[in-house]
Amino acid sequence: MIDTIVVGSGYGGSVVAARLAGTCEVLLLERGRDWPLPELPRSLGELMRSYLLRRRRPLGLWEFRFGRGTGTVFVSALGGASLVNYGITARPDPHIFDTWPVSWGEMQRYYDRALGVLSPSSAPVGEELLDKKFLDRIEPGRRVDLENTIDWKDCTYCGHCVPGCREGAKLNLTRTYLALAREKGLRVRTETEVVGIEPLPVEGYRLQVRSTANPGRVETLECRRLVLSAGTFGTMDLLHRMRAKLPLSSSFGQRVSMNGDALAFLYNTSHSISGEHGAPLTTSVRLRFRDHEEKLRSLLVMSGRIPRSMAYGSAFLLSCFSGLLGQTRGPVGVESRSRRLYRRIRDLWSVGAGGALSHSFMYKLDAQDSAAGVVRFTSSGRGVVDWPGYARDPILRTAVSRLNRWADRVGGTVVLLPGLHRAMKGFSVHTLGGCRMGSSPSEGVVDPECRVFRPDGGVYDGFYIVDSTVCPSSLGVPPSLTISAVAERAAEAMLG
Repeated sequence: MIDTIVVGSGYGGSVVAARLAGTCEVLLLERGRDWPLPELPRSLGELMRSYLLRRRRPLGLWEFRFGRGTGTVFVSALGGASLVNYGITARPDPHIFDTWPVSWGEMQRYYDRALGVLSPSSAPVGEELLDKKFLDRIEPGRRVDLENTIDWKDCTYCGHCVPGCREGAKLNLTRTYLALAREKGLRVRTETEVVGIEPLPVEGYRLQVRSTANPGRVETLECRRLVLSAGTFGTMDLLHRMRAKLPLSSSFGQRVSMNGDALAFLYNTSHSISGEHGAPLTTSVRLRFRDHEEKLRSLLVMSGRIPRSMAYGSAFLLSCFSGLLGQTRGPVGVESRSRRLYRRIRDLWSVGAGGALSHSFMYKLDAQDSAAGVVRFTSSGRGVVDWPGYARDPILRTAVSRLNRWADRVGGTVVLLPGLHRAMKGFSVHTLGGCRMGSSPSEGVVDPECRVFRPDGGVYDGFYIVDSTVCPSSLGVPPSLTISAVAERAAEAMLG
């Protein structure tokens, strides 16, 4: 019998594996594969060919799921989302923890511990990027520069953090927590999918596992302690199938957050903003407001950039979208129509400084939404998030209002993309909740130490969930650091 099995290698699973390895036998199971850097997608065509199809391409990198009003994107690979994100590490505002069973103050040492391993830093070229001056002009005193898990000396500023850095500059989990865990004796099995879990009569759990690519043969593994860290849908799909053998609280699948994810453009303004740089997201403004119930909410507007290899296609699409979905705003006489048209035409033959794209601001939003999503399981047993009113959430209405206000000051066309436009689904890459942390089964699926509740109020011995699903609320910032901190706290509790 194995002492501990960790299912999933994202931020939760990697942290727990690193902290437990060396103290006991730990086996980490990952349904995805280990992606060598040269195989990470670079072009749109390569990105589409890396899409996960359960039968034809089971080892694909990423997948969509569509619910009522929402679409979600998730990754299946060793290292999880750390392979394809911008590596942004940010602590949420203190008031976020008002609804958590763990206080802001208590979490600080775990944030510090996670930062010590993730090793983020600010971009050394940050002052050269024009968006800092733009944000200082439209939101004086609210700019917050970001820290990324990137080795900047190897960064070529190509903008391909998403969908994956081929240059080896990104400090993803395979280079941080997983590397630390392997040094201490962690065993890793990739391309291995867990298809069943049941408690053993006396102690521990029995897992049925199979090869992701060749699912015919099922193998049995047993462990004393089980840590489920398979991400939003990996975790909830598996728990849904196992509810007859492992009953959960009525909170399961409830109060899911999209973390306020949304994307928009302030296109073809009168100000040069992004230039020709394809740098990662490096700066932002952090805003706060009170909703109709006088509750404080947070939103983080990050300044994004288009990867260099996608600049021409993006310029063309934005030019089209600005006519179909855009609303041109700004003070009368701020700039002639001919000047704006010239920049759009210039992008058609040579995208660069002086064109419309270089005068555009990519509005990447993470925000404190209402966490009103509900997980629904389809006939195939796959979970999707239903939230028909996501685009009308107060935080998104505030975000649109703020963007319009910016356009009124500096001119440009507001182009609302998924999540902000009511005619479209809201898309999230940061889905949170569904197995939320609470003080009792009526409040959550796991307790403050991430132990899984039984419906009678007790906890299952040796059974933990440690991933994005346990977050009790939206965070208003990218969640990787918070998930890592929660995992650090849970691992400490496991070690007793």
